[in-house]
Amino acid sequence: MCPICLLALRDPVQTSCGHRFCHLCILRCIRNQARCPVDQIPLSSKQLFQDRSAHREVLDLKVKCSNDGCDVVLELRHMQKHHDICPFLQVPCKYYCGVTFALSESHFHYESQCTHRPVRCSVCQQTYPLNAAMAHEEDCKQHEPVECEHCKHKFKRYRLNQHISGECPQAPIKCVFDNVGCHKQHPRHHIEEHMKKSTQVHLQYLLSTVTALQKQSNTLQESLMKAQENFKTFNVISSQSAPLSQVPPSTKILDLDELSCTITNINLYDSDSEIHHDTSPATEVDEKDEFDEIALIKASHKQLEERYGRSASSSSSVASSPVVLPNTFNTTDVCTCKAAAGLKVLQNKHTDHDEKIVSLDHHVRELVAKMENQVLQMKDINTKLSAVEQRLEQQELRCCNGLYYWKIKEYAKLRRAATIGDMPVLHSPGFYTSPQGYRMCIRANLDGVENAQGTHLSLFVHIMKGEYDDFLTWPFYGTITLTIINQVFVLVC
Repeated sequence: MCPICLLALRDPVQTSCGHRFCHLCILRCIRNQARCPVDQIPLSSKQLFQDRSAHREVLDLKVKCSNDGCDVVLELRHMQKHHDICPFLQVPCKYYCGVTFALSESHFHYESQCTHRPVRCSVCQQTYPLNAAMAHEEDCKQHEPVECEHCKHKFKRYRLNQHISGECPQAPIKCVFDNVGCHKQHPRHHIEEHMKKSTQVHLQYLLSTVTALQKQSNTLQESLMKAQENFKTFNVISSQSAPLSQVPPSTKILDLDELSCTITNINLYDSDSEIHHDTSPATEVDEKDEFDEIALIKASHKQLEERYGRSASSSSSVASSPVVLPNTFNTTDVCTCKAAAGLKVLQNKHTDHDEKIVSLDHHVRELVAKMENQVLQMKDINTKLSAVEQRLEQQELRCCNGLYYWKIKEYAKLRRAATIGDMPVLHSPGFYTSPQGYRMCIRANLDGVENAQGTHLSLFVHIMKGEYDDFLTWPFYGTITLTIINQVFVLVC
């Protein structure tokens, strides 16, 4: 036994002082203190010698198998061979189902118990795990032979749609002039003959369509002209006030105070209605856009100024009109004073609105300048960030030292797309075998190519143009190992 570990000697060695130790035990001991653990005599690794006699004595020892349930007793030299084939040896499932069982039960487990055991499909002859049977059945349906209903040829299901939409000579397709009236369908190989024979018919369809469109265009133009005329008439009526002399005799004649107030109210109401009619879209956007608010205020002031002028002229015409009322002079003076006071109030409001317009205009210009500056800064930051990301990506591909991991996400979805011809090929980014080495990329045909189509995954390695090709040795000599890893299997090719 080893005096250090108190176990049977493993690779026994003998010191110059005659003591025996395990090789690793004595090396670990004299590394801390260069003395013999038994008699404390100075000792170095050069003073250790292999003890073959002690090694044979250890191998002659009788030992019992360490597996639970096994009672076999053998010499130590034969125990390792027995241990590897012991029926009671606990081994994990080689298909990674997570179950541990005795070696004698492995055949039964792999044949009937393991949920990850491989089975062969009777339709496509592919091998797949048992727990993935439902997923494989869906994929396998795409490989079932089906007959084209038009040409009666058989194709795999995933190619049938592609065949009917672009290859089948008997598949019915619509005429090019279907949108203008030719709704007939003809087999694909007869469509060219139909186009030649029906030229006159197609021209008649086109002529009828163009004529109908022209009539519709004329009708729309007439409607537009009528709408414009009505709009102009409405603007003229709303912007003009009727003179007092044209008032019908049956109309009630008010005194000057009531008449002045009525004219002022009518003018202001008409002015507001015109502003609302002309700028209703701007009013809706006023809450969101300060530019529209400024335009609206300017337009309202312009309309109010015109109304004030007409109101004053109408007041003067009313004062000079031949209306016979008592105390005419005094009533006219009162009306003039009221009109002057109203004009002064409106002038003050006009001044306040002008100041508000100037303030809003300055504020909007400041906001526009800030926004433009921020947009420029964001563009500059995005440009710099894109450049940094490209440099990092290139640096990662350059420093992989020939060991590159290409992760394909959503493989099942891409595999189904490849079976129907939507995305048959994937390419990895270009990577380097060393920082100044060869540049390569991997091409993956998810549905296989040529004879392997539909049954295998085809991988190819492409040599790409690199930055240091002028200093490298050509042609390329080296060993390339492609390892495909998924959730169940590990394949090395």
